[in-house]
Amino acid sequence: MSALFLRLAVLPLYLAWSLLVLFPDPSLLIRSIPRAMNPQVDPEAVREWARTAPDDPALIEQMVLKEYVLYSVPWQTRGVPWYFPTTREVVDTGRGDCQARMLVLASILEAKQIPYTLSASLDHIWVEYPHKQPTALESAQIAIMNNTGDGSRLQLPAKWDWRESWRIEREYFWDYMPGSRKLLLVHGLVLIFFRRRWLPGLQALWDRLHWLWSDGGRSGSEPAYAAIPTSQSIVTDGESREPR
Repeated sequence: MSALFLRLAVLPLYLAWSLLVLFPDPSLLIRSIPRAMNPQVDPEAVREWARTAPDDPALIEQMVLKEYVLYSVPWQTRGVPWYFPTTREVVDTGRGDCQARMLVLASILEAKQIPYTLSASLDHIWVEYPHKQPTALESAQIAIMNNTGDGSRLQLPAKWDWRESWRIEREYFWDYMPGSRKLLLVHGLVLIFFRRRWLPGLQALWDRLHWLWSDGGRSGSEPAYAAIPTSQSIVTDGESREPR
């Protein structure tokens, strides 16, 4: 039981290191969570776009995708794997992922008083509007959330292609991740995994430095750990064995 507890106790260390590498500025993650739970559509932020946009929601969507919000993942815009922006932030940068495009499209539709709803799958979030044609990524069959303006409603998807989902998530979170961050993340996790090998050495180094800085270093005496026998047999639990 104690061994299992020790193994589980290291999980927070894995999590802490991962969060440190992935979100050097944790406020980006803290701000994103409530925004994702309750997306704030902002018609005022897109007032100029709404004024010049056509009244056909399908044409508006094409303008959002091709002109207003060029596709970029959070690794490219914020240097983090995930970030939920405000509509104003998207308008100012002109770049973003499906979350950013959803905010802009919904804001324009609301400014023009065109009815819409928000939907999301495991890999994507989008805007539904009258007569919208479903696609492989935007379909009621794969939706897990619908938002009609008075709250979100969760549901089980009627269809899910886990292989395609894996490809999307891997590309979004891993493929776009800078190589230096990948290296830092993996090396840190490996060091934590092999902690039992390097922690004793680190402790020995600390003991040596402490001895050098103390009176022992000036007196010439050896630190306590130096007295461990290295050439004699070591007795353990009543049995002798040669040291390694």
